[in-house]
Amino acid sequence: MDNALMLGMQTQRVMQRRMDVAANNLANVATSGFKADGLLLEEADQTTAHADEDPRDIRFVRDIGIVHYMEQGPIEMTGNALDVAIEGSGFFMVQGPSGPLYTRDGAFTLTGDGRLVTSDGRAVLNSGGAPIVLDPQGESPTIGRDGAITVAGVEAGRIGVANFAAPGALSKVGDNLWDAQGQAQGQFDGVVLQGAIEGSNVRPVVELTRLIEISRAYQSAAKIVSGADELRQRAIQQLGR
Repeated sequence: MDNALMLGMQTQRVMQRRMDVAANNLANVATSGFKADGLLLEEADQTTAHADEDPRDIRFVRDIGIVHYMEQGPIEMTGNALDVAIEGSGFFMVQGPSGPLYTRDGAFTLTGDGRLVTSDGRAVLNSGGAPIVLDPQGESPTIGRDGAITVAGVEAGRIGVANFAAPGALSKVGDNLWDAQGQAQGQFDGVVLQGAIEGSNVRPVVELTRLIEISRAYQSAAKIVSGADELRQRAIQQLGR
């Protein structure tokens, strides 16, 4: 395969990956606590591309992973006693299939039997890793800045909040949840805010602009591939004559 085809097809592949990431960011612009992603690229130092005059003139890039942007999202006051947001670093602990998972989405509710759960029904864990259970018929709970839940002046539990030295190294596992990937928990140094929800940190205008740029780059790469293929066909026809 000649250089033009290789360069065009590799560019299309990278642009497709970038478009998928940007589109997913836009799809979660209204998802509470969502953290935007970006594509991590590097220049490929070894390729099979060649040039007669100077092979160093040919540059290929490849995607090597996803980077997570962990900046704080906007905090909106809702007044709902079971809505909580984290100001600063940290994650709420929730029950996963094989251990705790983590989220920044603090839109919690109570089930009929008094379990504190996330919007998709996962049990919220306390600081000891056990599900939090409150009296569904009791007074409205008060949640302190350290996550302590008090009802009628008596502590009924404490929301588990985990902190990590490298939060960007956590892995997204779907449903707005994160897996610690074996990373040890550190001391929580943020603040828990009752009656508030953290919004997504996606910037819609930036992502829309990025999608337009990616689409144009993809079209340019497609023209390179099409043009190279057309030249190849003409060369074959001429040689065949």
